[in-house]
Amino acid sequence: MGRSATVVTPLVAALFAVLLASCAGVVEGAPSVAGVGEPIYGLPVSDHSRVELAVAAAARDITPCGLLDESLVASLGQVTAFGPVGDLSTCHAELVPPRGTPANPVWVEVTVGEREPTEETGAGEATSGIEVRPAVGALPGTCTLYFSLPPVPGVPDDAAGSGRWGHVSYLDGAGGTGDSAAGDDCAEARTVLGSVADRLRTPVPVRSDIPLAQQDPCRVVENMSGRGVETFSPGSRPYECLLTLRGGDAASVQLALSPEPTQTGGPEVIELDGKTFTYFRDALECHYYFYPGAVFDTNLPSSPVSERDKRSNRLTASVAASAPSCDDAETLVLAAAEVFDY
Repeated sequence: MGRSATVVTPLVAALFAVLLASCAGVVEGAPSVAGVGEPIYGLPVSDHSRVELAVAAAARDITPCGLLDESLVASLGQVTAFGPVGDLSTCHAELVPPRGTPANPVWVEVTVGEREPTEETGAGEATSGIEVRPAVGALPGTCTLYFSLPPVPGVPDDAAGSGRWGHVSYLDGAGGTGDSAAGDDCAEARTVLGSVADRLRTPVPVRSDIPLAQQDPCRVVENMSGRGVETFSPGSRPYECLLTLRGGDAASVQLALSPEPTQTGGPEVIELDGKTFTYFRDALECHYYFYPGAVFDTNLPSSPVSERDKRSNRLTASVAASAPSCDDAETLVLAAAEVFDY
């Protein structure tokens, strides 16, 4: 395989790294805990990895936009955008609070499937049957509450990797000068979390119209037979797969939503085996991307936000493959394109 002549492409490399390093249905062929020693996606896995794969699959079955109640968000202000964002495990809402402006929106997010809280948290407490840990040291006007996801059937509670987390975040774009109830920066987040806990017990059926949201990124291993994969496991979020290649190099595949490409600047466009990919290399790895599917617009028709600001809420499905060796990254992205290019 070889790279063709390059042209300038639309996305800024730094934006890729931020978005991709940081609403699902049942995955066909999803791994289960039963059958210890049997291959998954054609490769034998350890008992520990088998549990992690099952738990990640269960997290993808929890649609984040089925947990975030749009009508509840609307009670906090005028909703201007609502829908999945980032690595597909997050539902994001933007709104203008009663005394706010479109230039300083409030953000409300629900994320599911994290391996563990990514911030320092305070003491845990039980809320509606789930464990809740508040993030500590938040900026004024912001609040993040981490919550434990329900146990996965068939996975022992004491098994390593058996638990995953989610979180509710509230961010006042005006830096704490917005409408936080009674001066309590977590009042809104607690209200949203109460609704999330109810929906975890009684899920609201919501199916994403983004095909990638129904997929396991580790399925790429099916097309890497004989190409040097030693081990694989889910990443810190359920739409990331970490691979150990022959020789010990680490590689990854990530499924995400990225902003629409702009018309100027950005990394290169590369042709590999007759297919077009976006490419850039940083100090550590080569990164290849491709974009299956149409643009997904999360802006509400009634949104008063400027056209410039609406652009960041027009998202397109993306698949990223990264590895220290560009040859390995090329092999990985071509295998991913066979599985995920819709």
